[in-house]
Amino acid sequence: MTVVLRNGSSFRASTVLNRHTPWKLQVDTTSHPFWTGEETGISVEGARMARIMERYGDLLKTPAEKAAAAKKAAEEEASVAASA
Repeated sequence: MTVVLRNGSSFRASTVLNRHTPWKLQVDTTSHPFWTGEETGISVEGARMARIMERYGDLLKTPAEKAAAAKKAAEEEASVAASA
């Protein structure tokens, strides 16, 4: 079986699986922050937070922020309607 690392390098590994297609790793020692010592790397946590904020971000807004967002949306809608 051929194992392909995220940076494109590959190696052969023995296995009991009869796998003909290469096994592509998403996280390996060349990209994981634990081994590279970098704070940045694969931003799975950022993607999760983006989805959470997209769904529940309005719950965290103050009434003033909600009013400002509603006013901005109404202005954008009015400008689109005026240009059409």
